[in-house]
Amino acid sequence: MKVSVLRYAAIGMATLSLAGFAAASTVSLGTTGPSSHNNVNLDNSNKVTTSNNNGVGVGNLSDQDAKTGNVSAKNNTTVSGDLASGAAKNSNTADTNVSVDNSASGVGAGSMSFPDDSAKIDTTGPNSHNDISISNKNEVKTTNNNDVQVLNLNLQSAKSGNVSAKNNTTVGGLTSGAASNTNTATTSVSISN
Repeated sequence: MKVSVLRYAAIGMATLSLAGFAAASTVSLGTTGPSSHNNVNLDNSNKVTTSNNNGVGVGNLSDQDAKTGNVSAKNNTTVSGDLASGAAKNSNTADTNVSVDNSASGVGAGSMSFPDDSAKIDTTGPNSHNDISISNKNEVKTTNNNDVQVLNLNLQSAKSGNVSAKNNTTVGGLTSGAASNTNTATTSVSISN
């Protein structure tokens, strides 16, 4: 008498919806005849493949130009007082925060579990051949491709005006306004796989 039991459970492309693959099998063979061949093969295979492709591009462009006016005094007997052009100032602030989180993609793989299989062969006849094989295979492959590009470009120009005094007897208090540039760029990139 020949008795053979074969069960094969496989998952090809598991997705995150597989919360826990477990299909238990119980095999019991007994009271077989003389010179019988009894084989029990249990193969359990879990395979999870996850691929995350994240592309993030951020561009901050600031183009500023500020100029103070010119101050000119010509053909005067006396020039005094505070004769000045106004101040010219550029100010730019760029705050960029980028966050990429792929940690949830591995949740399904962490909950994969193997079944509680059991196999038993007893009371077989003389000269019988008995084999039990249980194989558990768990394969998890995660690929994360993160491409984050941040460009902060600040173009600023600040010029103070000219001061000109010509053909005056007495000149005082001529000033051109102040010219200044201020730039602050803050970039934060967080990647969690």
